[in-house]
Amino acid sequence: MSDKTPELPMLKAPWWMDGKTLATTNEPQEPAMLTTGLQAFWQRVRGWFSRVLVQKDPLTCSVEVLNLLAWERAITRFNDEPLWLYRKRVAYAFVNAKDAGSTQGFIAIMHRLGLEVTSIRERQAGQDWDRVSIEIDDTEIAPNQALLAELIRSYGRTCRRYDHLSVRLVVNNVALTEANHDFQTLTISTTREGDTNGTIN
Repeated sequence: MSDKTPELPMLKAPWWMDGKTLATTNEPQEPAMLTTGLQAFWQRVRGWFSRVLVQKDPLTCSVEVLNLLAWERAITRFNDEPLWLYRKRVAYAFVNAKDAGSTQGFIAIMHRLGLEVTSIRERQAGQDWDRVSIEIDDTEIAPNQALLAELIRSYGRTCRRYDHLSVRLVVNNVALTEANHDFQTLTISTTREGDTNGTIN
């Protein structure tokens, strides 16, 4: 049931009909029983209306209604697509269609559906102008091949060829330590007997 649905107010009978103030026995009084019955009836009516509101939400509605909403929003379920992903694609259909056509919008579409894209490159030097490279984590490509193909088909730019570039982020830790080195140079001079100019270093 939607969180925005207002709560049904409690029905209260006047004090002389509430079945408690003037009651002389422990048996239920007729006016109090009528109030309880009316409360239960209107609670059931509220449930009928609330059920319609719940069915409008793709994340909580039945599969049958979900298929109707998907048809309305031009979403086709691909083979072996999980139900939770199918619901999210239907729920975000309008905002995804609005973001389609731009680089940042395409990244936002994939982010909403759980794909972390590193970057998208267009008009790269040395390649044809219509090639678009999608850099995505290597661990996400294999299990999401069908989803990537569906997103490119639905929200990719017209007359573009898309390439998947496998990117693996590696964190390297480098330890730094201080290193010192001291050195000294010692010079010894001697004079040989009979040689006044001789010096040995």
